[in-house]
Amino acid sequence: MSAIKNILIAEDELLVAKVLKLFLEKKNYVVKHVSDERSAVIKAKEFMPDLIIMDVYLKDKTSGINASKQIRLNGSKSPIIFTTGNSIDQTTDAIKEILNSYLFIKPVDIDQLIRFIEEKL
Repeated sequence: MSAIKNILIAEDELLVAKVLKLFLEKKNYVVKHVSDERSAVIKAKEFMPDLIIMDVYLKDKTSGINASKQIRLNGSKSPIIFTTGNSIDQTTDAIKEILNSYLFIKPVDIDQLIRFIEEKL
């Protein structure tokens, strides 16, 4: 198993977040969930996660990309796995600018995501 223990999920779709949280907790990760940009920045600073799973589009039309940039400015170097159903070049280019980030296109295969976390990070 990887060194990752604490995971922050920033996801506005509650069902997606709950299922992901459930699967990760079964693998003994400590998981916190938020649904908007501001909460993601605050919780990342408080919780200091080893990994962040960040939806590109969050609640109230806020941005996971903007949240991630602020999280980086606050000093976090934790890997960020972005999830999105939108794979347009503008989105993927913005993600490439954020160091130590990865992209999964929705719908995300949870088993594949967990394997990636355990094997690559």
